Amino acid sequence: MSYEEEDQSVELPANLIAALTRYKFHLMISITLLVVVSVTVVAMIPAVYRSESIVLVETQQIPDDLVRSTVTSIAAERIQIIKQRVMTREKLLDIADKHPSVKDGASNVLVSELVENMRNKISVELITSNKNNRRSPATTIAFKVGFDALNPVVAQSVANDLVTLFLNENVQARTERASETTDFLRSEAEKIKARLADTEQAIADYKQENKDSLPEHLDLYISMLDRAQSSRIEIQRQIEIESNQRSLYELQSGLGGSLRESSELEDLYLEYKNLSTIYKDSHPDIKVITKRIAILEGREDLHSEDASLVDTKIKTSSAQLALLKQQLEKNKVQIEDLEDKIIQIPQVERGLISLNRDYEVVKEQYDRVVSNTMQAQMAESLEQGRKAERFSILEPPLLPDQPHKPNRKKLLAAGVGASLFMPLGIIFLVALMDKSVRGAAALERITGSAPLVVVGIINTEKAEKKKKKKQVFIIASIAGLCVLGLVLIHVLVIPLDSLVYKLIYKAGLA
Repeated sequence: MSYEEEDQSVELPANLIAALTRYKFHLMISITLLVVVSVTVVAMIPAVYRSESIVLVETQQIPDDLVRSTVTSIAAERIQIIKQRVMTREKLLDIADKHPSVKDGASNVLVSELVENMRNKISVELITSNKNNRRSPATTIAFKVGFDALNPVVAQSVANDLVTLFLNENVQARTERASETTDFLRSEAEKIKARLADTEQAIADYKQENKDSLPEHLDLYISMLDRAQSSRIEIQRQIEIESNQRSLYELQSGLGGSLRESSELEDLYLEYKNLSTIYKDSHPDIKVITKRIAILEGREDLHSEDASLVDTKIKTSSAQLALLKQQLEKNKVQIEDLEDKIIQIPQVERGLISLNRDYEVVKEQYDRVVSNTMQAQMAESLEQGRKAERFSILEPPLLPDQPHKPNRKKLLAAGVGASLFMPLGIIFLVALMDKSVRGAAALERITGSAPLVVVGIINTEKAEKKKKKKQVFIIASIAGLCVLGLVLIHVLVIPLDSLVYKLIYKAGLA
């Protein structure tokens, strides 16, 4: 530490005391003036009254398992959205027109400034449960709606209008949300219904186009094919019988020496032998072979038959044989047609399965949308009947009997503190900047030797008068401060008559 710094630190208390002594009247005057100014300013600040209403957020009255609301947003979010809707320019101007006093006496205020001032005067405070963590966030159970105004009656009236707007906006918002959900689902149901109709028409057109190769006809076609194949075997058998019969008739008509040749007779015996191992004697083929053998062996007398009758039988047999062959040809075409249809059925079935799959998907989606639409309609009825989550007034706006702000006690404490410490700080700076030497002790510390003579303060008559004036001023200042303190107590704390009555009552004098 340098000598100058050491000297300054040593002289500072003496200089500070000297500065306090020198400027004590200035200090008292400045403190008094500053306190008076602080009290005046605090007293001139207009009182602002706040009227608040507590709105309860009631849960849905009907269980969610029976009817689920389509409004899924949390209460805190909806309250903030409703707040923005209520604080729109149009609604605030309507309130201002209804309550001209909210302009605070300023008739020529701009509309934008008026709207901004009203927004600043509106307060919305959420009341949540105690839970507030990630797993179980805080739940909004109620909220406060308030309005600040210079007149308590105006604050109550505007707060009442704001609460009404909040309640109406909540009902309107929930009803609109439910109606929008229902309308959306209905429009989607109509779109899906049109797609379903198009899919049904596509299936109908596809079935009409492939009506002869539908999968449901497969069993019928297989049965028809079996019958056609059995019929073909029967026709072939009948043709064979009819051919043998016609050969017999031709044999009867052309009986001669050539018919008795042993080679043909041997062939007939061989054929009879082969057929007898398969069929019985009553079988038509066996009967025809037996009859031909009998004819060749001369066992029947054919000369007794009329030749014309045999020719007629031959013609009849030929016609019957031609008819059988025609039936066989038709049977062949029928079998080929059935086989073609059966072959085409798998390909048609694959296309039909694809169309049916699309139909099932669209139908399932349509059924789901229709079900959701019915639930949305029930939810809309729930909102219209006000059975869902709703806002109810727990405490209406009351007429405030105490101003909400300013906090005059805190302002006075701050003003009085500033009034005390500001002059003291100035005096401390003056003492810090003062380089003069005061007192014999200070002079001895600087010079290192004691002064030879110390002359005391000489009081003159003029100095005595001045001293008395200062004392009078000090007494007047103290009295003024006491009066000011009593005024502050009367205005801010408790009326003086009530204070006196309490003191007397506690003292047992009353």
